[in-house]
Amino acid sequence: MDGFVVPSKSIELRFSLMPGQQATQASWVETQDVTTDAYGTIGVTIGKGTKAGGVAATFADVNFAAVYYWLKVEIKEGSDYRELSFTALPSVPYAEAATNAVSSPVGSVMPFAGDASKVPAGWLLCDGSAVSRSDYATLYNVIGTAWGSGNNATTFNLPDMRGMFLRGVSGESGKDADNGTRVPLKEGGNPGNKVGSYQSDAIRNITGKTGSFGGENRGGDNTGAISRETGAAKNQGLDNNGSGILSVTFDASRVVPTGSDNRPQNVYVNYIIKY
Repeated sequence: MDGFVVPSKSIELRFSLMPGQQATQASWVETQDVTTDAYGTIGVTIGKGTKAGGVAATFADVNFAAVYYWLKVEIKEGSDYRELSFTALPSVPYAEAATNAVSSPVGSVMPFAGDASKVPAGWLLCDGSAVSRSDYATLYNVIGTAWGSGNNATTFNLPDMRGMFLRGVSGESGKDADNGTRVPLKEGGNPGNKVGSYQSDAIRNITGKTGSFGGENRGGDNTGAISRETGAAKNQGLDNNGSGILSVTFDASRVVPTGSDNRPQNVYVNYIIKY
């Protein structure tokens, strides 16, 4: 003190977190009893002392993300405190600011690149499971039975998003002309133009024509999506004039990749929901 090293001595320090250099009221004040080492130095952690004032009820209530805080350090001499320093914190304490950050709201769905067995705490796999309405009351209050009513008494269904693409509710946008045909994903869930309803796969209709053609049927090539099958030979058709039937077949797989469902290029993830 006063420029002299004070080795191996018990002292009392007071720390005040001020919300700005000109602030007159501290957000948090605490005291700590510490002992200097042989070189007169100490190490302390703010937030681990005894509350001695400030408007925050607990240290966790200090919102470090709201303002730039200044730290006042005082040492007790007799019955009074003498100021040692008053400096701006050089950066926001990340660990403390993170505790005040807004997390994902309950009911949020996000893609998860990990295995289903490694879903993080606070999240559930979107596999359609029936879960307890009381154990997951906060989530139930948010999504209700939109995704299924469970046993209609004590459980409700999580969204079942396995193998699914997601689509925003059409609402009043008019962007889904078929929203009235949507059905509940599970029993008791929402139908129609509401969150949780299900719609099966489909493609826009493609129409074409087949017809009868007179004269000799010479077949055709099969290199495109539309091909001709060999019909009746001359004088062996449906009449004596040698007319035959030409069958026209549409097969898109001849020119584009096809599969058992309609899809863009995609990769697998697990969908999880916040509870």
